[in-house]
Formats: sequence, structure tokens, C-alpha cells
Amino acid sequence: MTVRNLEFLFHPRSVAVVAEPAEQGCYADVVLRNLAAGGFAGTVTPVAAKKHSLFGIGTHVHLSQLAAAPDLAVVCAPLRDVAGIVAELGKRGTRAVIVGPSLREKLGEAQVAAARKAILDAARPKLVRVLGPGSGGLVVPSGRLNASVAPVMAGRGKIALVVQSAAIAAAALDHAAGKGIGFSAVVHLGAGLDVDLADVLDWLAEDPETEAILVQFETAPAGRKFMSAARAAARNKPVVAMRGAHLDSRAGKAGPLCSDDVYEAALRRAGWIRIDALDDLFDAAEAMARVRPLRGERLAIVGNGRGLGRIAAGTLLKFGGSLARLGPETAQKLAGLMRTGAPPGNPLALPPDLSPAHWTAALDALAADEGIDAVLTVYSPSPFASGTEVAAAIGAAAAQTAKNIFSCWVGGSAMREAQQVAAAKGLLAHDSPEKAIGVFLGIVNYERNRELLLQMPPSVTEEFVPDLDGARAAVAEALAAGARVLPPRGARQLLLAYGIESGDAVAAGNIDAAIDAADAAGYPVDIALALASDAGHTLLARELRSPEDIRIAVRGLRARARAEFPGVRVGGYRLRPSVARSGLPPLRLGVADDAVFGPVIYLGASGGDPRDNVVALPPLNRRLAMDLVTRGGFAREAAEEEREALETALATVLVRLSQLLTDIDEVTAVELDPIHVETSGVVARERHIHVEPRGRHAGFRRFAIRPYPRELEQQIDWRGRKLLIRPIRPEDETTLADLIASLDPEDSRMRFFGAMRKLPRSQLARFTQIDYDREIALVAIERDAGGVERSLGEARMVADPDNAVAEFAILVASDVKGGGLGRRLMENLIACARNRGIGELRGETLSENTRMQDLARKLGFTLKTGPGVVDMRLTLHPPAA
Repeated sequence: MTVRNLEFLFHPRSVAVVAEPAEQGCYADVVLRNLAAGGFAGTVTPVAAKKHSLFGIGTHVHLSQLAAAPDLAVVCAPLRDVAGIVAELGKRGTRAVIVGPSLREKLGEAQVAAARKAILDAARPKLVRVLGPGSGGLVVPSGRLNASVAPVMAGRGKIALVVQSAAIAAAALDHAAGKGIGFSAVVHLGAGLDVDLADVLDWLAEDPETEAILVQFETAPAGRKFMSAARAAARNKPVVAMRGAHLDSRAGKAGPLCSDDVYEAALRRAGWIRIDALDDLFDAAEAMARVRPLRGERLAIVGNGRGLGRIAAGTLLKFGGSLARLGPETAQKLAGLMRTGAPPGNPLALPPDLSPAHWTAALDALAADEGIDAVLTVYSPSPFASGTEVAAAIGAAAAQTAKNIFSCWVGGSAMREAQQVAAAKGLLAHDSPEKAIGVFLGIVNYERNRELLLQMPPSVTEEFVPDLDGARAAVAEALAAGARVLPPRGARQLLLAYGIESGDAVAAGNIDAAIDAADAAGYPVDIALALASDAGHTLLARELRSPEDIRIAVRGLRARARAEFPGVRVGGYRLRPSVARSGLPPLRLGVADDAVFGPVIYLGASGGDPRDNVVALPPLNRRLAMDLVTRGGFAREAAEEEREALETALATVLVRLSQLLTDIDEVTAVELDPIHVETSGVVARERHIHVEPRGRHAGFRRFAIRPYPRELEQQIDWRGRKLLIRPIRPEDETTLADLIASLDPEDSRMRFFGAMRKLPRSQLARFTQIDYDREIALVAIERDAGGVERSLGEARMVADPDNAVAEFAILVASDVKGGGLGRRLMENLIACARNRGIGELRGETLSENTRMQDLARKLGFTLKTGPGVVDMRLTLHPPAA
């Protein structure tokens, strides 16, 4: 989770290609040829790793004879020799290395692991960044750098491509060249030993040359590191991921989670869009290059016939899209063009003999309609107007509006030239209605996921107050008794502490008593045998609708018990209602642990296929919980007057379960199956809660996404004014912009080391939509009598991955400086840094900023003066010896 020294990887001034005899030619030869063909302006040096090398790719020098250390070295050597080469390069000053594939070497798994560890050990002392091993290299067109084996040189553009497959990188580059799509960078990660996907995402998130990111990957590094980088990248730039379904992720899976579903949930929370096919990756690349910001989800469809328009509309509605409703003024304008008595609708079928000029007029009318967010045109060959003329007319209309106009050209050779004209006009051009709708819905889903990205669930909920003492007592009692599954009473107590109701089964000693209990409760019922065994066996029959059903089911269950558990006595029966009074089918709710992303919450049909569960990463707030409920569609068949209450009840229990995981980290797994959902709440009919002792409280730290740290909020009385010091939130973008704009020119220069009165929207978003796992920004908020908030100051720190160092900065409004608010913010920030285990706080200020220097001295910082700046450092946790 660091970008240190990555500038030497992406923007080197000099490159060395280092090879050994066993690896001569092939990879090294291709890299040297690509460097020359790309026109790299810096120094390129072929280097022999050993003196006896017969390096046969031209003039070369030995590693020890390098006159100056290259910024970047491309190493083509057996894996077992790479560590020594990296160590030598690091000593000479090289700070970035690409390790290519070792094509002729055959090593065992243990040997590969040892060689990789040796490479990391060699790189660490000098902070040499290593891309690979097995990397196909990288391409940075803006620097004319092609340090790769890619057969096609990427054109310059604003899309970054990051891949784990060299073949996909080559295919994407070739396809993009044919479409005229360029790239800001192309990176093949290889093994991702040091520079991994998260590191590259961090770099690209701040790269001014990159406006969008395409990612192809199979596995992610540690879940929290990946999510932190993924969310940071998506805050300002669209990110599209291609991750093929794993063949073994569902087959034969007994647990409640499928890895593909968990990855899908993670990408949704990161604000990414996932695609599954290579063709979709290319479409996504083109869409990202051409599409404008989408204003909404309502689509108007217009074609030169009814059939294709109806196909497009059917596809849109089938996958959850929204057709726009034409406004009266729009309908009146279109009626004049249609020359028919029928009122125009959506999809709109234009007369086949309509001229290109009339196409422009129709699109102008649709684009001017406030009820329409985007337009799709569908055109097939016509004898009345050529496709190229219509494409030019559509392009002319698109140039006059900020809304997106998508185009679809159905046919063969007659339509290819029209597609090319449309693409030249900056339009997205597709060859089928289904593909065009797929791209549009992909953009819609991106906007939806962006909303999920902005959600910041708190570490402490405001919706209810759990009984923490009661919850911890239930868990402690079970652990003290050596239990790893809470007994029924303990599970009931834990859930009740979080307002989750438990519905106990009715016990019956014999079959007649069971029938009486069913008659009293009402049918249908589920019945289970009460076995005299502590092995946790359950034999259950579901949805019994009469006394006769009960008698038949009991005979079957007892026969199974004799066969499966011989010698175990049946002690009676337990009955429960099969369905909720609301009529909603019973559901299954739980928590399971994923190897990459940690705790995952799942929801599905009771007794159903786990592959149909919907999943989400905690923490959850009500918006995120409702998204999970809506995706599952569990209340879709409920009566309309009850649907909202049922969905709210489900969302409430999801939020409470999420809070339970935050507070009680001894809970490792939960299965509530079945649960009955009523308009008044949720009842857990069966409960299985797994626990294990923890050496230290982890809480939300085991989550892949850190929640909003509400525990840092503090009400203060400052000079007779009531202020709230709290972590910054996404909605603070306006107040932060106002704070910066209000600064006196001199105060602005002291904070930003130059004149700064206004930040671009992207940078404001970056400052307010932070990852609380990496950084903290504390703001001092004052609310006036009308409820309008104003930010009086901000103190911010950004930590490195290992928490050794955090860089800090502080800003106080010009009209309140000198009153001690800056000191109060810094004291809170220092306390936060100390509690997080930060080793040292560092900051810089201009040498003439004596006010900041005086404050730093009072807070215990050590100051060191340099050319024009003063370095400020405060040790919080001395490094271990």
C-alpha cells in the first residue's frame, strides 16, 4: 500500500536491460527492440549480469562497470539469480526493477518461494520496487517508454490498463490500436511479489495522465489493502474490472459463500464495474474513452423501424433499466416529424424515409427533454438515406448536447462505414441492440456503485443502543465453559442484546402433543426430532400442512434416525411455523469468513442453494443494507402495501448484525436459518453462532472496509462557541471548499506553499472521500441557528503502509487563527496517531511560517531548518531495536 519509488518505474530517465547467458535473446532482445522503437529519450544500456556472459544482443557492459545507476532495470535472468542482481542494483542506486519470466528454468514450489523471499530481502534495504517476477513489463506512452514484450506499441490516451495476463494485455493493445484508443499506461503485474495491484492502483489514482482504469485480475492481495486502494482509485476515476468466474468457486461448495459472489460484492463497494467477457473489456475501454457523465437512468430509444427499437427496449427492461417518458412538448415536436396520426412513444419509430436533417431534429427534441437522460439510436440499412449520412447527422446532434447519445448499426458491410463515421464523431457505435443496451446499463451500474462507494457506515451506530454488557457476558460464559458454539440460551441473549428477536420451537413429548401444538399454532409447520445427543444432529421435515402430514413425516424421520444414528434415543419433537405470518418465505441470514475479505454477510432462501445467496461486506448502514435486500428481491412478491415494511425489517436486522460483528469480535460465524420476516420485525427461528477467544480486541479491524470512526467525534466549547471536532465525511466537500476560498492570500501561501483559493472538484473529492484505514482528517464544525455548517479548521494525516510514518498538515480559517483552535485540532490528531500505533508524525512548513513552528515546538516536535522549509517531526512510538 505504498507508491514510494514508483516514479522510477513509471517515469525513469534511464533504463538498463540486464541479462544472463541462460536468458540471452528472447525477452531481453524484445524489450531492447521495443525501447528503441518507442523512441524512449533517456539512456538505454544493455548490461551483462556476469563477466563471462556472452550476451549477444549488442554492445553491453558488466553490472559492476555501470558509470551511473539506471532509474529502472529490466532483469532477464533465472529466478534463483535475481536476488543477487537486485541487491547489486540497489547498492548502486537503482530504485525500480522489472523481473521478466524465466523461460527455461524449472523450479519446485519450495524453491520458487525461497527465491521470491530472497528477492524481497534484497530489495528491502534500499526500497527497490520490484514488478514481477514473470512480468511482461510496462508501457507509458506519454514518456515514450515501452519496457515490455508487447507486440503492439500503445498509443497515447487517458485509459490505464492493468493486467495479470500478458495475453490479454496484447489482445487489448491490438484491439485498441484498431479502434484508435490510447492508453496512459499498460502494466503487466506478473506475480505481484512487491508491486501489486493495490500499489499500481494507488499510483494511477493520482496520475494526471490517467482518467479511467481497466483492470484484469484473478485474485487480489490482502482484502483490506486491496479495498483501500480500489476505493481510493474509484473516487475520482471510473474503474472497470474483468475477472472471469472461477470454475471451482461454486462446484461442490458446501458453505454459504462463493468466492465470485464475494468478489462481486467487494467491487460493488469499491465503486467498480465488473465485466465477464474479453469483448466487454474492449467495449468498456471504448466507452470509458468516449462516454460523458450520465445524468440519470432514463433512456429514450429511436430507430428507423419498430422491430429493432422494441428489441432494445425489451433488453433494457429485462435487465432492470428504465425507459424514459416523453414530455408533452417533446411529443408535440416529434408529432410534426412523424407525419402520422399516432402519438409518438418510446421506443420511437421514425418513418423509414426520414432525411438525415430530420434525424438531427428528432434527436435535438429528445435531448432537450428534462425527462430523458440518454438516447440510443438504432439504424439498419435503408434505401432512403445512407448510414454514413445518418451517422453524421447523429454526430451533429450529439455535439449540441451534454447528454450521451449511443448509436447502434445493425447489418453487415453496409453499416461498417456508418459505425466508423459515428466513432469518428466521438459516438459509441455498436452492431447490435443487446450490446448497446449492455454498455448503457454498465454505465448505469457504475453510477449506482459510485453511490455505494460514498457510503460511510459508522463504527458506532446511531439507530439503536445495544446491550454490550449482556452480549459480552453471553459470549464470555460460553468461552469459559470451553464452548465454540453458543448454547441456545447464550445465542438468544446475544441476539436480544442487538434487538434481534428469537422464536423458540415448541417442545412436544409425543406425536399427539405435537399435533395439538400444530393445531394451536396453525399450519404449515416444520417438525424436528429432539435427539438425545450433543452432536448437533438435526432431522427436520418442512411445511407440514395437516395432522396426517405430521404422522407420515415423523415415521420417516424416526426411520432415518435409526439408520443414521443407531442407538441414539428420540426424546421428543420440536415444532415451529414454516412461514411468517406475512406470507414471506423463510430466509437464511448469516456471517461467514472469506479467506481474502474477512467477514461477509449473506442472505438467501432457507434451505435454498447457497449459490443464490446475496452477499455484502460489513460494515453496513441502512442504505447498504437496503441495497442487499433489493438485490435479493425477497419481498418482490409481497403485497405492495407491506413490501416497504418487510424490506425495512430486513435492512434493520442486517444493520444490527453488522454492528454485532463490529462490537463482538469473538463471533466468527453466524447462521440464522430460518428467519421469518414480519412487518414488525425479524424472528430468528434457529440460531447457530460460532465463537472463539481473541488475544486482543480486533473489532472492525478484521473488516475489509474500515467504518467511519465515530468514536473520534468530540463536542468542545471553544471561546464560547460550540464546535464539533469529527472525521471528515464526503458531504464536507462544500464546507472544505468554502474554508479554502475564505483564506487570506498569505494564509493560503503558508498552507499550500503557493497561491491557492480554489481546488478542482476532483481534488476536493479526494480530500473528503478518504479511506479511514489510511488517513484521518479532523474538521472543526460550527453550526449556525439555521443548521448550516461551517468548517473552521482541519488537521490531516496520511500514514504509510506499515504505520512507521504519517505526514500531517493543518489549516485554520483566517478569521479564527490565533485562538488556540489549531492546537486543539493537532492535539486530537496526535492522540489519534498515537492510538493507531503511528511511529512518527512528520510535516513541512515554510521557513517564514513562525506561527506553525511555535505550535510545533509546544507540541514536542523536533524542528530542522532546510532551504526555504522547516522539517517538523514528533516521535510517538520509537522503532524497535
